[in-house]
Amino acid sequence: MAELPTDKWELLAFRNSLIAQRDKATATGDTDGARKIQIRIDHVQKAISRIAMEGAAGIAVALDELRKELEALAEEIEDWPFGSTDAPEDHEKPNRDDQLAENDCLDPGPDQPAPPPAPVATGTTPSVPAGWASAYTSLWKTMEISDTWSKASRSICKKIVANQHRYAKAVNGTTVPWWFIAIVHAMECSLRFDQHLHNGDKLTARTVRIPKDRPAAGSPPFSWEESARDAMEHDRLLGTETWSLENALYHWHRYNGINNEYKRRGIPTPYLWSGSQHYRKGKYVRDGVFDPDAVSRQVGAAVLLKTLIEMKAVSLVGNGKTIVANPGTASGNVNTIELPLASAHFKHVAAEFEFPGKLTAGAGAPGSSNAEKRNVRRMQEWLNLHGFNTGMDGDFGPSTELQLTRFQTAFGRPVTGELDEETWVTLTGPMRRALAPIEFGSSISFAEAVVRIARQHVAETPIEVGGANCGPWVRLYMRGRQGSDQLWCAGFACLIVAQAARDLKQKLPFTRRVGVDRLVEDAKNARRFIRGSRLDTAQKRLSALQPGMLFVIRKSSTDWTHVGIVRKVNEDTFDTYEGNTSKDGGRDGIIACQKNRSYKSRDFLKLLRDS
Repeated sequence: MAELPTDKWELLAFRNSLIAQRDKATATGDTDGARKIQIRIDHVQKAISRIAMEGAAGIAVALDELRKELEALAEEIEDWPFGSTDAPEDHEKPNRDDQLAENDCLDPGPDQPAPPPAPVATGTTPSVPAGWASAYTSLWKTMEISDTWSKASRSICKKIVANQHRYAKAVNGTTVPWWFIAIVHAMECSLRFDQHLHNGDKLTARTVRIPKDRPAAGSPPFSWEESARDAMEHDRLLGTETWSLENALYHWHRYNGINNEYKRRGIPTPYLWSGSQHYRKGKYVRDGVFDPDAVSRQVGAAVLLKTLIEMKAVSLVGNGKTIVANPGTASGNVNTIELPLASAHFKHVAAEFEFPGKLTAGAGAPGSSNAEKRNVRRMQEWLNLHGFNTGMDGDFGPSTELQLTRFQTAFGRPVTGELDEETWVTLTGPMRRALAPIEFGSSISFAEAVVRIARQHVAETPIEVGGANCGPWVRLYMRGRQGSDQLWCAGFACLIVAQAARDLKQKLPFTRRVGVDRLVEDAKNARRFIRGSRLDTAQKRLSALQPGMLFVIRKSSTDWTHVGIVRKVNEDTFDTYEGNTSKDGGRDGIIACQKNRSYKSRDFLKLLRDS
């Protein structure tokens, strides 16, 4: 279980992780799950607000009241995405015969007789026989997936990526890749974390169905990771070194049983091919009971693998000789795996996401290169942004190592105290999620897209770190620049608008500016400027203004000092999303957040010129 928050910044990080979970639930249609998580988000936000009002004393009081709820919540999140809900009705029943021979793993191919039953030497690591390899290759090359099955497969794979950290943790230290176990988890447990990976039985006892009485060691209830490790050992996976396309399909196939009724009837097993044209009907409805007219409603392992490849979560290298996982899946969001950063507005972001290379304790010590020190500092910046505070001196010392291990523990990464690529993706996950493309429908307006993207950014709490107007978020909004003179409110607003244009496949409607006065000047020249003094009644304000417009704070008739995005128009006030601000309404603050402002001394800028 993740460590519970102990101060304001950890609470902020905890809140953001819940927001990410809520958005995942919403994206997969789990409205009930999203609603439950939103309730917890609201409670955590109240605690953060209380701390802001009462200072350090409020931390202890607020957390004491929240502790039991947070503990229960942490347990719920561990079981995400299904929690305690029942598995779907189409969950595949185990297809193994009671009489399945121990040497089933040595079956030579679909058109060859099975070997006589015999024991298999201890420590044997099966590898795909030529007969099965040829069959898999042929079926894979000709596989077709309908739109309906493809949609179902994508929904499952989104959840798989969302839980990548759980699978990575389970296989840590083995040769088994996380994506292989993830697909087994989909097939055997419908992605539930309260079931044995062996066959979907409850973790509260040893397995009842085949294979029975697993795990043999330990005492129930078992953790999901503990059971998964035993399942890998039981199915002789731990010694597997080669993860080619054919070998992966073979290991999924034998996980469910090879020399069974599917082979005898010449049916491509639904465990692999359900959801494609290769499978039509015939199914085991329970252990050892085959119904030739029953139809599997579960997405097969081969179809899931194909979808993960299409999502770029994994890739085939060397003509399928190796399946390689994309480290970008560690962000837990499929939309961040391959971010569109090619345009001039986002090209600089690649430097923020570039993996610094493996970093270990001692990196950045005196005598190290400036490049190495910069890389260590980049890691330290993100640790601090997540609330794991350490010095940002470019020296990977004991404090940085300790905080990195705490971060890895809290986010379910293998605890090594070293910066690996998946830990780096997890660290930079908030910015990746902020920049994730959104598939807008054709009916959404440009202004509505701006509001939604601004919400996506603010949900990740963009904030300065390491000095005035410094840190990764400032560099994001200011095209790589940072420093006390880099006021970033206009950079924040312009990047949000540019992201909306990117996702809507349109041009930026006005020139990017980092000076508020220049934004106003351009808007006046393009007749996009609305003078606030003319909006002297609620009716005029509600009629002229709309969410997605920019607001600017007027200091004088020729000087505007701050800009943000209108979130909601009210009669006497308006809600905003804005960067480089502060909670008390000031400018040149340290954070991007949601606020409420009055109309006094405010003017407004339309995004698009009236036609």
